[in-house]
Amino acid sequence: MSVLNFSRSTLLVLVLSFSLPLMAQGENPSKQGPSDPDILFRIAEEAYKDRRFYKAAETLRNFLVLYPGNSKKNRVLSLLKDCFLKLDRPEKALEVSLDLYKMEPTGEFGLESYLEAGRLLAKMGETDQAKQIFSSICRQSYSRAMADKAALEFSGIDLLSDRDEPSPEGESCREK
Repeated sequence: MSVLNFSRSTLLVLVLSFSLPLMAQGENPSKQGPSDPDILFRIAEEAYKDRRFYKAAETLRNFLVLYPGNSKKNRVLSLLKDCFLKLDRPEKALEVSLDLYKMEPTGEFGLESYLEAGRLLAKMGETDQAKQIFSSICRQSYSRAMADKAALEFSGIDLLSDRDEPSPEGESCREK
């Protein structure tokens, strides 16, 4: 009987000695190493670098579901947009670009995403919608540099169109 008690107590000590350090790591991951969101984002980045764009996109979607308020959300969405472009899914990239714009409509990053949405629409043949976006960027007063880029995109659409004269919206955009 004493041998049985000895082995139970030894087993209990061994289990506790191995499980306590593991539980301590789970309590404060920032001191021990990267957190789960960081690891998941790193996995997505590595998949993207390895040209496994579908895997990267799936990992990034999981990230957004699991950590919707994470500080890396802009970076995650930007990489997701790039994945969709590599997978030849411009409609999905457009959705992500518009989401990025909605998150930061007056900031440089948001306006750049909105400009990218206009470019994607133009590539998809939706020139009227693209012109609306470029015109909207031209009218805003948050970033002169973005307005200039939008005017340039507007000029490109006008040059490629079959019209003899530039559109009036494009002219007003270039004049500002």
